[in-house]
Amino acid sequence: MTTRDMRVVAWPRWYDNPYLPNVVEGLNREGLHSGSAHLLLTAATRLRAGDWLHVHWPGETHTYAARWRYQRGARSVDAQLRALKRRGVRIAWTAHNLLPHDDPHPDLGHQARANLLGLADHVFVHFEGARAELAREFGYAGPSTVVHHPHYADAYPTPPSQRAAREELGLPADGFVALAFGLIRPYKGIDTLIEAFGRCARDDDRLLIAGAPVGGVQSTLETAAADPRIVLHARKIPDSRVPTYFAAADVATIAHRAFFTSGSALLSLSMGCPIVGPSVNHLADLAGGHRLFPADTSADGLADALCRAREESSLVDRVAIRTWAVDHGSWQAATETMANTLFGRPGGYPDGHTREGRGNQAS
Repeated sequence: MTTRDMRVVAWPRWYDNPYLPNVVEGLNREGLHSGSAHLLLTAATRLRAGDWLHVHWPGETHTYAARWRYQRGARSVDAQLRALKRRGVRIAWTAHNLLPHDDPHPDLGHQARANLLGLADHVFVHFEGARAELAREFGYAGPSTVVHHPHYADAYPTPPSQRAAREELGLPADGFVALAFGLIRPYKGIDTLIEAFGRCARDDDRLLIAGAPVGGVQSTLETAAADPRIVLHARKIPDSRVPTYFAAADVATIAHRAFFTSGSALLSLSMGCPIVGPSVNHLADLAGGHRLFPADTSADGLADALCRAREESSLVDRVAIRTWAVDHGSWQAATETMANTLFGRPGGYPDGHTREGRGNQAS
């Protein structure tokens, strides 16, 4: 089978951010016949023996509040994956997270992940420590490849100046601004962040919360609305305005109660904005050069880190942060590494070994 004959179908299709479309487009540039599918059944009709199903966020397809629906959905996914394997289709998983976010039934989610790893022919991860986490949590020691999460510098307009961004958003010109950007979901710890901000904020400081609410966050929104120093934009932010929010902020915040890989962190660094968050998993891989102000995710820990970020804001070089993000990982390097691995070309490891693709080259 040649690269042009080989098909790679990404599932499930999720185009809410540029990650998946960039991967699909990049694999096509590398000579693979790449596409995506909303439904696993649709993906199955396109795949033949020797092709690849590239799984990304499988838990999103069966994470239901009702336990019986969750079980039925997870069993359906598992049965379809096993049917594909019997037909000779190979399965790769990019491990964006260990378990689904805000999982109502973690035991079922854990079993579903374990079942997936039992079927996977290859796993892509975005930081070296992910391998140890997969081994610890699931006993997985199979083939894996480190592919640095690519930057988003080219996916959005160039950020404006901080002064222009703050004027556009109606924020104080001279205060300290912390940003919580993205979907407002329970697992993101926004309630704890609000408490932390309240402990250290001055009159001209602002916490800017921007993103669409999802799930049980009404009490969090009400708490935010009660503090005049908290600016709440509880809606989807258009792509054209994303750089404005990061340009206005002194730091972006990641207060997640649990996370593995953070695309939000790469987005922030791609915009030249440093991060307040825990120096674990993916964020530990991104630390250095005032890119990360480490914090534990308690209210005290976040408050201390926010105060430290405010005091050291003059030391932050936003151009250097943006440049580092671009050098850390490109879409070309990421999809080249993926293509080499899936097809078994030089630079890939079809025989079960592991490799690491860093920045614009693999080593």
